[in-house]
Amino acid sequence: MNAGTATLLVAVVGVMGTLLAPLATARVNSRARLQEFQLQQRANAEARKEESAAADLERRRTAYIALNGSARLWRILLMEDVNALRAGRTCGEQTEPARQAFQADFAQVQMLVPDHVLDAANRVRIALADARERLGRQAAGNGEGEAAWQDLHGYVLGLWSEITDMQAAMRKDLGVGSGVLVPSERSESGQVGP
Repeated sequence: MNAGTATLLVAVVGVMGTLLAPLATARVNSRARLQEFQLQQRANAEARKEESAAADLERRRTAYIALNGSARLWRILLMEDVNALRAGRTCGEQTEPARQAFQADFAQVQMLVPDHVLDAANRVRIALADARERLGRQAAGNGEGEAAWQDLHGYVLGLWSEITDMQAAMRKDLGVGSGVLVPSERSESGQVGP
């Protein structure tokens, strides 16, 4: 190879390098932008997932607060009705609206919660409905005197344990409890817990 050919070859390589450098730079920049875009897309998807999980948790928390409050209120009013009927007075007018509020809260919870919480809430629903049915039979005179009133009183008092089981399941689902019952207040008998 002579000197002129070598010079020409060096010139061609230099010109090719000059011409290809912007293309190579553009390709590298394009690849970097694509990777950056993909990372941003993943970050956005993760943020949406976290926001959705937080919104779901807030919906469950709100539903749990409503169900817990309506269950407690219905139980309190049932106890007041037991005491009133036992004393020969009429039942309060607030019990039926409290029952309806509980049923509405339960219907909402059914569509939001995991199975273990729904199971606990359903046990409360069944126990409260059973207490209402027993109270109706007793009020109609189908009971057996004072012993039946005492049994009914004890049954309605015992509903507290179903409600605290439900509360423990709810708290665990929300991540604020272990699922172990925590005696949060005194029962009508004066004892701590159920």
